[in-house]
Amino acid sequence: MRIARIRLRVGGLADVEPFYRGHFGMRTFDADNALVLGYDDGQCLLEFHEGGHEPFYDGPDGLYWKIGITLRDLDVAVAYLRQRGLSVSEPRQFQDIGYMCHLLDPNGFPIELLQQGFEGNQKPLGPGDGHPVACQATLAHVTLRVGDLAGAKAMCEGELGMRLMSVQPVALADRTFCLYFYAWSQDALPNAELEAVENREWLWARPYTLLELQHIEPLERGVRHRMANEAGFDGLGFIDDDERLRYISADKLAAFG
Repeated sequence: MRIARIRLRVGGLADVEPFYRGHFGMRTFDADNALVLGYDDGQCLLEFHEGGHEPFYDGPDGLYWKIGITLRDLDVAVAYLRQRGLSVSEPRQFQDIGYMCHLLDPNGFPIELLQQGFEGNQKPLGPGDGHPVACQATLAHVTLRVGDLAGAKAMCEGELGMRLMSVQPVALADRTFCLYFYAWSQDALPNAELEAVENREWLWARPYTLLELQHIEPLERGVRHRMANEAGFDGLGFIDDDERLRYISADKLAAFG
């Protein structure tokens, strides 16, 4: 089993395809009633539907946070995207999590670019590797916020049979939270301790997509889900044991706010 789709709803599709194809080197895949983009049909794909006519809510209590694209050499990708006129934050080593930066797509959806190795541990690209982003990219994370961690873990581990791969506490000056990474994977961790820092560069180099849960405590009003007329996250698709594409609705995932 694997995460195969990230379903997003937008007001219009006109700007979506040029952005992800032109800047990120994604391909377009055949689909009924949707625009589907990604790097390889064996990886997770982005699935866009029309219907979100109000702007995406990007507050710190929103259910949907971001997608994460992992790269061998982040600086090469950032230089390329800036040359094409995109506003990309300055890459930095964020604590002992990873070397990363951020930008927004045309609908305001956040994108995290994360180097597989920590700062200084890039893997140089060769002159014939191809597109500066696509040749090194994996659509590696989809990040959701949860308040009810026990309920979210019960769904991921019990109902869905996913495996907890990494636990990453984060302490900032104004808040603390913890990141939990899930996948359908039997890969042996370098260190069996889930909070071990040495697992993280290894984790960022996995060729499949991880479900990242950001647990924030307390959330006084809970996690805010997308309103019916808003652009935003609309659910996850996954390939089951019978090779069927199935979906988990955003409403079900929002229940753990």
